[in-house]
Amino acid sequence: MRGQTIFGINAVRSRLQLGHGGIEQLMVRAGALSPRLQQIVDLATEIGCEVNRVDMDQLDNMTRVTHQGVGLRLKPPKAIHEAALDRLVEENEDLLLLMLDGVTDPRNLGACLRSAAALGAHAVVVPKNNSAPLNDAAIKTASGGASYVPLIQVINLARCMDRLQKLGVWMVGTLLDAEQPITEVDLCGKIALVMGSEEKGLRSNTVKHCDFLANIPMLNEQFGFNVSVAAGICLYEVNRQRTDTR
Repeated sequence: MRGQTIFGINAVRSRLQLGHGGIEQLMVRAGALSPRLQQIVDLATEIGCEVNRVDMDQLDNMTRVTHQGVGLRLKPPKAIHEAALDRLVEENEDLLLLMLDGVTDPRNLGACLRSAAALGAHAVVVPKNNSAPLNDAAIKTASGGASYVPLIQVINLARCMDRLQKLGVWMVGTLLDAEQPITEVDLCGKIALVMGSEEKGLRSNTVKHCDFLANIPMLNEQFGFNVSVAAGICLYEVNRQRTDTR
């Protein structure tokens, strides 16, 4: 699978601010730089990212979008083995995982990866079967998030949840008809947000392995949320609670 290249000052700056992991090189047009482009070069240099000055024609040939004189080449993302979860649990007292149950649309997966990267999740966890592939559509939708947040594939989601619970991770599932709003669940400590697809929701066996079940308060419940939007809301609530307690 090929890596992705993102273009434009805002997109490139946002990805550089996440750190060097998953980045191959920054490409900036040759010649005098505007203050905004110079800031991007300085940021890349600060995090140890390779900077390559290129002709405008080269950038023009790489994309049809407005590149604004800058592109950021990312390494090809890949799903990793579930053994990586043990290390994440051990190393992060404030562990935040996003677990997706039955999300089969690659664009939804990509959007979830993007939200996970933006809001500080340590990994996105999916079952090896009955899950969207990490293909070009998912990577493009993630807008660089797929190269930053690891996607961990597990053989059996319920069994993985049980193992994580024994390691001290609380499982918070989201359901439309749950009685408790997400804002009233304590989301500090080691947390895994467990979300299903908007078509089917969480499977019954997944629900059984959750410590808490919560809903997202809505004014018009008949509409509901796309899973990637719901993930962003819940991840934001985790950050809100943790910020308020610091």
